[in-house]
Parts: sequence; structure tokens; C-alpha cells
Amino acid sequence: MVNTIDGAQRRHLLAEAVWRLILRGGLAAATVRGVADEAGLSAGSVRHFFTSQADLHIFAMTELIDTVSARVATAAEEPDLERRVRAMLEELLPLTDRSRSEFSAYLEFVIRSRTDERLRPVTERSVLAVRELLSTVLDGMQQLGLIAPELAITAETVRLQGLLDGLTLRLVIAPDTLTVAQARRSVDDHLQALRPAQSRKQQPTTKASS
Repeated sequence: MVNTIDGAQRRHLLAEAVWRLILRGGLAAATVRGVADEAGLSAGSVRHFFTSQADLHIFAMTELIDTVSARVATAAEEPDLERRVRAMLEELLPLTDRSRSEFSAYLEFVIRSRTDERLRPVTERSVLAVRELLSTVLDGMQQLGLIAPELAITAETVRLQGLLDGLTLRLVIAPDTLTVAQARRSVDDHLQALRPAQSRKQQPTTKASS
């Protein structure tokens, strides 16, 4: 099969191999040799695309971000605004087995970027891209009267991004402490709290889980 796929497909296969290795053994396991073995290729063929392990990691992280971004773009095609916003935000959370694996790998990259100057710009770009997306979404909602006019979009963007970051950490690092339903409810409650007071939906009171 390897001989019948093009360069872009092969590079994506290599990125997926990196992600799988990270999930099993952390970023240290994603060596050129390890990735080649995982993908069923020779180390030489991997080096044909990536001259260094750092280049391979940068590509794998970028490909992961692009994969999630593509799903957000698909969610943005939902015609109903409220369902569209919810669907887009849910794509930014690890709510399924697949997305949990992806976000687990992403967090490994983020942690490494703290001390790796080559990965750091990729992390910063992804954080800024999410911030820009959330700002655009919230601004659009405010213009349509779905967010109280007195609220500052810049501040609310920071709050919403912080909520998503916190939920992501809980769902990936301590999944037994937060259910998918609770994460979804947290996002819904947050969006409801942004509405003008007269248009907020009455939500049934539920006892918080410890």
C-alpha cells in the first residue's frame, strides 16, 4: 500500500504514527526509527520527508491541529446558529475516544514546547487561532442579541477559552472526575450566562457532582 500513496498521504500516515507512539510512550517514543517502524516504512523513507526528528514533531503537531480545525470548519456549516456554536465548541473539547487521543497527543506537544523553541511557535499559533475563533463567534452572537450588549467580547473570549482549557485538562488527565455530559453542560451553562437577562433559558437546578 505504501508504494501506491502520494507524498501528502504518506506524511499524514507518519503524523498518525507519531500520535500513536506519543499515546503509548510519550513524545520521547516518537523517534525517527520508532515512527518508521510504526508506519511500516524504512527510516530512510521517513528522512526523505523530514530531515530531523524535530521537523517530524513539528509536522505531526501541525497536522494534528489542522485535523481538529477541519472538524471545526465542518461544524461551522450547521445552519442553526445556536447549534452551530455548540458544535464548534464541542470540537474544541476531547468528548470522544478519538478526540481524547488527539488532545492527549496535543498536550504532550504543548508540554514539550515549554522547553523546545521550535515547537513553541506552533503552540502559540494554535492558542491564538482558538482565541480568534472564539472572539469571532462571541462577537457574532452579540450582534444577533444572543449575548448581553454590556459584556466586553475581549474579556469574555479569555473566560471562554479558559473554560475550554480547564475542561480539556480534566477530560484528558482525570477523566474519572468529569463526565462528557458534565463538560457539555458546563459549556451550555456558560453560554446561557452570557445572554441578556430577559432571554436566559430556565435551567433545572442539579446537584453538583464532586
